[in-house]
Amino acid sequence: MNGRSAEAEILYGRILEAAPEQADARHLLGVLCGQTGRVEQAAALIGEAMALRPDAADYPANLANILDAAGQPERAAAAHRRALSLSPDTAEGWYRFGNALPHGGTHLREAAVTALERAVRLVPGDHRAAGRAALLLQIMARPHRDAGQRAEASALLERAAGLLPEDAGIRFDRAAALYALGDRAGAMREFRHTLVLAPGHADAWSNLGLLLDETGHSYDGAMASLRALALRPDFVGSWVNLSAAWNTLGLHGRAVTAAHRASALHPGHAGAIGNLAGALGAMGEVEPPSKLLRRAVILCPDDRDIASRHLYSLLFLSRQDSADLLAESRRWAARFAPPRPLPPPANHPAPDRRLRVAFLSGDFRNHAFSFYLEPLFRAFDRSAIELALYSTTTAPDTKTQRFRGIADLWRDVASLSDDELADTIRRDGVDVLVDLAAHTMGNRLPVFARRPAPVQATNAVNVVTTGIGHFDACITDALLCPPGTETQYAEPLLRLPQISWAYQGPPEAPEVGPLPALRNGFVTFGSFNNLNKLTDETVALWARVLNAVPDSRLVLKYMSMRDSSTCSRLRDRFGAYGVADRLELRQPPTGLRANFDDYNDLDIALDPFPFNGHTTTCEALWMGVPVLTMASRPGDLGVARVGEAMLTSAGLPDLIARNADAYATRALELASDLDALATLRSGLRGRVAASPLGDVEGQARAYENAFRTLWRRWCAAPR
Repeated sequence: MNGRSAEAEILYGRILEAAPEQADARHLLGVLCGQTGRVEQAAALIGEAMALRPDAADYPANLANILDAAGQPERAAAAHRRALSLSPDTAEGWYRFGNALPHGGTHLREAAVTALERAVRLVPGDHRAAGRAALLLQIMARPHRDAGQRAEASALLERAAGLLPEDAGIRFDRAAALYALGDRAGAMREFRHTLVLAPGHADAWSNLGLLLDETGHSYDGAMASLRALALRPDFVGSWVNLSAAWNTLGLHGRAVTAAHRASALHPGHAGAIGNLAGALGAMGEVEPPSKLLRRAVILCPDDRDIASRHLYSLLFLSRQDSADLLAESRRWAARFAPPRPLPPPANHPAPDRRLRVAFLSGDFRNHAFSFYLEPLFRAFDRSAIELALYSTTTAPDTKTQRFRGIADLWRDVASLSDDELADTIRRDGVDVLVDLAAHTMGNRLPVFARRPAPVQATNAVNVVTTGIGHFDACITDALLCPPGTETQYAEPLLRLPQISWAYQGPPEAPEVGPLPALRNGFVTFGSFNNLNKLTDETVALWARVLNAVPDSRLVLKYMSMRDSSTCSRLRDRFGAYGVADRLELRQPPTGLRANFDDYNDLDIALDPFPFNGHTTTCEALWMGVPVLTMASRPGDLGVARVGEAMLTSAGLPDLIARNADAYATRALELASDLDALATLRSGLRGRVAASPLGDVEGQARAYENAFRTLWRRWCAAPR
C-alpha cells in the first residue's frame, strides 16, 4: 500500500468514527480496499454503504467492477444488475454487465448479448460492446450450424452482422450460413460484401467461385477460384472448385490439371477424385471414371451424391451386370434412403376426383430431358390432373420460366432439406409424386423414403432402378422393359401400352434439308452424344464403318470439343484404326435452331452402345437423319434398349442391327443407296410425328391412366 492510499484509508476511518452513517466514506473506503486486493473487505463496506443509500447507482457499479477484477463473475453480475436497475441508461454499465455474465450456457450468453446490444443502442459508436456481442453470437451460432440447424445459425449471425456491418469475418460466416440454408442469392451478396471489406479474403473468393459455378455463372466462378489461388496457391478447396468450373465450361483438360493439383496437395480428396472422374468421362473415357468414383465412395462413404454418381457411371460400362447394379442400388438405398415414413397422408380417397400430380426434378431447365417433359405437360388433361412441379435446379434459365408457366403449382425446392421438402409436399396435398431424376444430378431420392404422398412413382429416367423400395411403380413400357426384366428393378413395373417417351420437335427446329451426300460427294455419319458413351467397342465399330464406306466422314459434336486435349484424345482413339483424318469435331453453336441445323450436315447418325442416345436420337429422326442402333443383348440394362425401343416405335426396325457385323453391313447398305436414303430423309419427320414415338397426346393419356390406376389402388387399400 503506497503512502497516499494509507493516508486516505486513515482519513476515511476517522470520518466513519465520527459519522458511522456516512455512506460515501464507507463506499470510498470499500473502493480503496478493492484497489488494494482486499476483495471481501471491499464487498462488506460497499454493501453497508448500499444499505445506507439504496438509490446510489455508483455503489453497486463499483462493487461489480471490483468483483469483475477479482474473477467472480456471478457476484459481479448481481452487482451490475443492481446498478442498472437504478441507472438503466448507462452504456458502460450494460457493457460491463454483458462482460461480467458467465458465458458457459446458452441462456447466459443470450443475456450477455442482450446487455451488450443495449450498450450499443445507448452509444452506437461503442465498438467494444458491438465486438463482444458479435463474438458471442458467432460462438452461439456454431453448435446450431454443426447440428444442421441452419436457420437458427443464420439468425444469430444476422444479429452479429447488424452489430458489426463492416466486419469481414462476420460477413463471411453469415454468407456461409446462408449458403447452407440454400439462400444462394443472399450468400452471393454476403460473399461479395466480404470481399469489398477484405479483398484478400481467399476463403471468400473460393466460396464465391463455387457458388457462381452452381448458379450457372461458371466462367466467373473459375475466375473467382483463380483469385483465391493467387492469394493461397496451396488452397485445396479452390483447386477442387476450379476443376468443377472448368468441367462445367467444357474445358476438361484444365479440369484434369486442377483436380490433379488438388490431389497432390490432399491425396484422397473425394471432391478432387469426383471432378477428375467427371472430366475424364466428358473427354470420352469410360472405365476410369467408374473406378475413380468407386474410390471416392470408399473415401467418403457418407456422401450420397458421390455414391449416386458412382451408380450412374456403371450405366456406361460395356460389361453391364444388371444383378450387380441392382445390388449396388439397394445398398445405396439402405444407407441413404432408409424408411422414415411421415404420418399417414390425409388425402381424400375419392377414386375419380381430380388428382394433384407432382413431378420432382432438377431438369426443369435447358436440359435434354426437358424436350420430352414440356410437350407432355402441355398435353395433360387439366380437368383430370392438377400439375405441380418441384424444381431442384440451382441454375434456372428461360426454359425454367416456361415450365413455371405450365405448372398449376410451382415450387423452387433446391434449398430445402429432405425433411423440409417432404413436409412441403405433404402440406401441398400431393396425391401422386413422380421422380424424374433417378440417380442423376439434382435427385432427391431420400424424400421418397418419407412417403410424403399416397402414391409414389419413378419413370426410370435412365431406364434403370433407383434401388428404393418406397415406390409404388416404375412407369415404363414393354419395349424399354420387356417381360423378364422385372428382376432388374427394385420397383414394381407398370407398363404403358406404348413407348413411355414421346417426342415432339420444338418450334425452333428448321426444315429438313436435302441429303448432304448429294452435294458433298461422300457420306457423312455423325453422333451428337455425350462422349462418355463412346466405349472402346463403339469407337472400334464406328471406325470399321468409316473404313467400309470410302471417303466417308464422321462428325462428332459435343460441348467437350471446346477442349483441345479432348479433341486430341479422340483423334488418338480413332487414329488407332487409321481414321483420325476422317473426323470432324464440332462445338455446339449458340441457339437451338443452329444446333438442330447441324443435323442437315449428316446423312446417317450412329448410335453408341451400350448407353444409347436418347434425345439425340429423336432430334436426328426429326431432322430426317436415320439412326443406326445396336439391339440389346441378354442381361443388358435398359439404357441399351432405348435406341431399339425408339426405332421400333417409329416404325424403323430395319435400322436395328442385331450385332456388330450387322451394324457395319447396314451402314454400308444405307450409304450405298443415296436415292433411297434421300427418300427416307424427306419423309422421316412426318413418319415419326405419326408414329407412337411422336404421339405426345397418346402418351399423356397413357400416363393419366397410369396415375389413375395407382391412385385407385391406394383408395381401395385397407387403412
